[in-house]
Amino acid sequence: MRNSTKLVFTFLLFVIPASVYSAPENSHILGNNWYCNDGYKKQTDDCIKLDIPKNAHVLGNNWYCNDGYKKQSGKCVEMTSSEIEALKSAREKQRASMSDGTVAYQTKIDSDSGDIIKFENGAILEVSSYFGYLGYRKNAVLYGNGHRCRIWIASKKSYKCDLLKAPEGKGEPAKEVHISEVKGNGTILIMLDGSMYEVDSIDEIHTSLWLGISDGLLIDGTTLINFDSDEPVTVYQIR
Repeated sequence: MRNSTKLVFTFLLFVIPASVYSAPENSHILGNNWYCNDGYKKQTDDCIKLDIPKNAHVLGNNWYCNDGYKKQSGKCVEMTSSEIEALKSAREKQRASMSDGTVAYQTKIDSDSGDIIKFENGAILEVSSYFGYLGYRKNAVLYGNGHRCRIWIASKKSYKCDLLKAPEGKGEPAKEVHISEVKGNGTILIMLDGSMYEVDSIDEIHTSLWLGISDGLLIDGTTLINFDSDEPVTVYQIR
């Protein structure tokens, strides 16, 4: 019996890839694979340090030109005033397209009596798909499109609701997103539509724990809520 066990163990040593047991220098292991650290790129079985030009900064495993500069022949060259104005105009158009018709209201729970919830911004709604105490003073986001109503409550995910009283004030443009990948220990988020966002450094402590493949809400192009997380994070679109 002991000999057969030894043979099985020896066999497993040969069939399991070496990458399971070790990773190259300047990399880290996540799950059953290894990934290069920030500032390094994968080349065959090694992590090679990025050659970062002047007036550029590192994001994850790549580099990007600083504001006012553009990528040209592997360098970051200064943009002309007309190019800067054109970029500003493009960003404004991009900002205008950051909503799919959804409007969001960031607020806090004021009181919770059964299924009826009152919020700081005056909104009153009924949540029929959740039973139990939702939590006093918890952060919440009321959002919807047309007659559609949904509410996200920190640590309670997102629920359908019936709006009994509209919130006061003007909402913010928003759109529902699908987070497909988290890279660079939470520094970079990639959406299902291919768009890419850099996470504000103060919020990386939250996104480093995200597993990816989650639904969320992007508010005003800069505030991202992962429905499986507790706190909104600040992001900046880079692609």
